[in-house]
Amino acid sequence: MTTHEPHSHRHRIRRHYEPRIEAGRANYDILDWASPQSQRARFEVLARHVDLAGRSLLDIGCGLGDLLGFLRDRRIDMRYTGVDILDKMVAAARDRHPDGLFIHADIFSQDDQPHQPHQPIFEANSFDVTFCSGAFNLNLDNNAQFLPHAVAEMVRLARHAAVFNLLHHRARQGDETYFYYEPENIPSLVAGLDVTVQIFDDYLHNDFTVICRKK
Repeated sequence: MTTHEPHSHRHRIRRHYEPRIEAGRANYDILDWASPQSQRARFEVLARHVDLAGRSLLDIGCGLGDLLGFLRDRRIDMRYTGVDILDKMVAAARDRHPDGLFIHADIFSQDDQPHQPHQPIFEANSFDVTFCSGAFNLNLDNNAQFLPHAVAEMVRLARHAAVFNLLHHRARQGDETYFYYEPENIPSLVAGLDVTVQIFDDYLHNDFTVICRKK
């Protein structure tokens, strides 16, 4: 739920997600996941391949804070911060996890004030791990151009690893609501970053995860 473009793209994100935030609706459905199992499968990749114990984690596009609940269920002791572009989503996350740290902000914002220099929300290396699950899925007509900027920012903020998942092009259908990516394009996307890359695409047909470990 995060983009660096100004109001038109934010409005589309808001229009897609905010009507879904209603009492009695399951978390996975509010967040537009196919099932709770598919949501957890993405979290499992993070927990399985990245050491989170005792580390700080920034959950970008945190939604309702489901990752925090997942990690607590797994008894993984880490320092969690969730950030989301939607104020109503952040408010709902705080209701569900009163003791969690949730921030309403767009960490990728570049040009809301075109005549003023952009001030980052967080300093470089503020977190051990940055994670983004599902926030790049909605088709905003600028996904391919935006993703390299977003990944670079995630890497800048992370001391150890930046992790994100994307919809796999092999599952592309006629619906243009979502944007699909090709794993083979990822190495060129991160070529200018000082990272090693792992790609996992064996846990769901329609998804793959990228782990960028800083050298």
